Amino acid sequence: VTVQGTVIGAITDLNGAYSIKVPSQASVLLFSSVGYTTQQVTVGSQNAIDIVLVSDVTALSEVVVTGYTQQRRRDLTGSVGVIEPTKLTAVPTGNVSNALQGRTSGVTVIEDARPGETAKVRIRGFSSFQNNDPLYVVDGVPTSDISSMNPNDVESISVLKDAGAASIYGSRASNGVIVVTTRKGSKGTKVSYNMYYGTQLPGNGPTNLLNANDYAQLQWLIYRNDGTGEVHPVYGPSSQAQPKMPDWAANTNWYKAITRNAMKMNHDISLSGGSDNAKFFAAIGALAQDGIVIYTDYKKYTGRFNSEFTFLKDRIKIGENFSMAYSTNHGTGNLDESSAIQQSAYRTQPIIPVRMKVAVPGGLSHSFVPGEWGGTGIAARLGQAENEVASLTRAKDNNNYNMHIIGSAFLEVKILQGLTFKSTLGGTFDNGYYMGYSYKTYERSENNSTNSFYEGAYYGGGNDGNNWVSTNQLTLDKTFGQHKILAVLGYEAVRTGIGRGVSGTRAGYFTDDVLYRTLDNGSNIQNASSYLSTPITLESQFLRADYSFMDKYILSATVRRDGSSKFAEKDRFGIFPSFSAGWRISDEEFFKGITFINDMKIRGSWGTMGNQLAVSPTNQFFAYGGSAGSSFYDIGGSGTSSQQGFRQTRIANPDAKWETSENSNIGFDAGLLSSKIGIKFDWYSKKTKDLLYNPELPATAGSADAPYVNVASMSNTGVDMELSYKEKFGEVGFDGSLIFTTYNNKITGIAEGKYGIKYFDYAGVRIGNLIRNQTGQPMSSFFGYQVQGLFQDAAEVTSAAKQDGAAPGFFRFKDLDGDGTITPADRTFIGNPNPKFTYGLNLAVTYKNFDLTAFFFGSQGNDIYNWNTWWIDFWPSFQGQKSTNLLYRSWTPEHPNTNVPKATNLSNFSTNTQSSSYYIEDGSYLRMKNLQLGYTIPESITSKINIKSLHVYVQGVNLYTFTKYSGLDPEIGGDDRARGVDGGNYPTVKQVIFGLNVNF
Repeated sequence: VTVQGTVIGAITDLNGAYSIKVPSQASVLLFSSVGYTTQQVTVGSQNAIDIVLVSDVTALSEVVVTGYTQQRRRDLTGSVGVIEPTKLTAVPTGNVSNALQGRTSGVTVIEDARPGETAKVRIRGFSSFQNNDPLYVVDGVPTSDISSMNPNDVESISVLKDAGAASIYGSRASNGVIVVTTRKGSKGTKVSYNMYYGTQLPGNGPTNLLNANDYAQLQWLIYRNDGTGEVHPVYGPSSQAQPKMPDWAANTNWYKAITRNAMKMNHDISLSGGSDNAKFFAAIGALAQDGIVIYTDYKKYTGRFNSEFTFLKDRIKIGENFSMAYSTNHGTGNLDESSAIQQSAYRTQPIIPVRMKVAVPGGLSHSFVPGEWGGTGIAARLGQAENEVASLTRAKDNNNYNMHIIGSAFLEVKILQGLTFKSTLGGTFDNGYYMGYSYKTYERSENNSTNSFYEGAYYGGGNDGNNWVSTNQLTLDKTFGQHKILAVLGYEAVRTGIGRGVSGTRAGYFTDDVLYRTLDNGSNIQNASSYLSTPITLESQFLRADYSFMDKYILSATVRRDGSSKFAEKDRFGIFPSFSAGWRISDEEFFKGITFINDMKIRGSWGTMGNQLAVSPTNQFFAYGGSAGSSFYDIGGSGTSSQQGFRQTRIANPDAKWETSENSNIGFDAGLLSSKIGIKFDWYSKKTKDLLYNPELPATAGSADAPYVNVASMSNTGVDMELSYKEKFGEVGFDGSLIFTTYNNKITGIAEGKYGIKYFDYAGVRIGNLIRNQTGQPMSSFFGYQVQGLFQDAAEVTSAAKQDGAAPGFFRFKDLDGDGTITPADRTFIGNPNPKFTYGLNLAVTYKNFDLTAFFFGSQGNDIYNWNTWWIDFWPSFQGQKSTNLLYRSWTPEHPNTNVPKATNLSNFSTNTQSSSYYIEDGSYLRMKNLQLGYTIPESITSKINIKSLHVYVQGVNLYTFTKYSGLDPEIGGDDRARGVDGGNYPTVKQVIFGLNVNF
């Protein structure tokens, strides 16, 4: 808010009436605020006046950070999403990527709920088989990872979605660009403190699993169904009417055994200030989060210092942006059969005790005594799963440490009025250490025979490694009457992938004591290795020009030329142009009669972008027992490695080219009813060609690695839409927005001729690959047999298509090719992990000093491949936990109307050995992500203790999830090529949070 040109403060809550002190010499004051009507007020003899902010179309003058420059929102011709900082911190998370979910259209975010893990962010679908991460640009420094950032340090986020906005980043922009600007200082001194503390509640876990007695009853059902008999090693003779439980038997709920209520807290302190010629911002933060899985946690400590100084009457400006993050974590795996969730919840029998309460002298290989860990080694037929409580307890001293630094320094010179030169030098640095100890075990059916210890260190972690970037740009920002020109000419040099690491493993330790865990104390070497990354150089020139006439007609053009050392010399450079235009139709005379629309702009863009993130060449050195070798990996180069007499060759492909995306976008922005209602709409088409992939080579190629080849093309089309509404009803303020996103992904071509590739299979599990990528289908489509039903009797088996293992109660697969025999040719696409649309609903209501906010996020129309079902719905799928479906809903002659196959010990083509539609479930869900009630303590109270403002709140996170999915959580992350496969997903859980915000 400014008074006669002087900034007197900032209002963050825009829904109330505010009392502002008046300078004694003033008689008439002019109040202005971005996004609100300018008001002139006569003071008279008043000591203070009240001003009510009224929303106005001037919000379009808000400055938005885009590629290498800033633009007024009203001048944008590309598709740009802007996320308000308050929404980034609305849901308590230590990761900026998690906070992006549901905040702007065109962005799909899949959260990884494990502490410290990064969400998957995808902008307008998927463009590559290799890497679909967006490019992040933090204060001018490009990076692929912002997990180290503190969300409280963020000033603004702009999401560049189409070529009109993002093509200025050329070869790295195909997956979209997220531009992050961190907070800066301002005049005056301000101190802020923000904190929250809460608890995460793991819930009850899976509700469809058997207890120990029911599990034994299921074994007896198997005997009856199969007509078999034996003396069971745990339950006794099958001739008994009922199984007999052994005296050591427990009734363990393994999900509850490995989970806990988990603490979560965060503290942030910031200090900002400055004068006309110097400004600074400093902040420190501390985040601590325990995982709901025992002995898992994440701690992050952040520090930031930003400053800028001006000289020679603002002609010269220098500054820097620097942040550092130090983190430690004890993590756990996810979405695989060795993870804590799947090992315990879906693979461990309930009869097994966590710890022994009675002695068992006759175990498989160990005599158990009370107090020892229980496990599958107590008796035969208990499976192969680990006692995950034991495993997690033993791993509690394993750790990972990481230091991440990102920063930049700049010099800006005003050469002439409207002509500015800026030079920026920045980069990132990673340094880390990890260690882990593996115990000898005694409680398992398959034990570790020796203990071992590994440790390693590295610098240059992540996808980028360490990197630096140097950018020099010349910016012309000039207005000539009704003509406005904004042009940027620049040169940029980037070097990424700088780093190396070393690791070693030794076995045979004489004690398990933590203090003896060094490599020197192991009796024999198992592994000694190191690697050296091959740095990648990118050299670029770019030009962007934006022109507007009468603030109604806007044209923009961009061209960037990138050269990358990843490619052979003849294909090293790529050129990425774009064009866009906008027409503010609401300023035309013929539009004046439409009074309910106060602003409307139509936009369109076309351009190309690239993806060089798809492949990261590395140069690696290995050393095992004193032997050493090296290998060089490159798209257009070749190399060899040797290791103890083993030689590996990388085949060069000098014909490899850039992955290139052609992007078209048509949209409009509108403000209705004095901008109380806002509408933003985009239709887009993104076509990517020359997709890189390294297919498997035939066995005749020996040990050679396949080269990366340009084999495929892919398209994404969809709609982005945002609706907003702001209104004041007396003392009640309302602010709501709806975010709507669709993308329709399709593989449009695969190079069958030259390379003989018809499809890519992926997501290999114990029954084969679950996913096939093929022309005409979405990426990562589920593939298998279509279940037509269950065979009901022998007559149906005889009359149906010939099928191996067919029998009453078993799967009947559809004969899609009609040849009378079920063969691999009858497999088809059985599911799609891509949602039809995702949406976010943000609501805020204020009344006097109270505020209530809510945030909902949903996904509709996506399928999930529930791989957990394979473990629990089929008796021969290892001797682990089983489902209530198998006991109570499975097929019998007396219970034929079901979709759950017969409970049997038979494992064949018609039971549990094939991928089929039986495992496919609807993954749609709607989740209440946030519900917060807050209260701002009246200034009459806080002023007495020198506090400008004090806001307290209580918050519920992930309170409700509405879904038909039977698994723990329908929000499934994982590899892009295995999306939607639930292999024991670490769940997103409810949280109860208390917090406060204080400004001094």
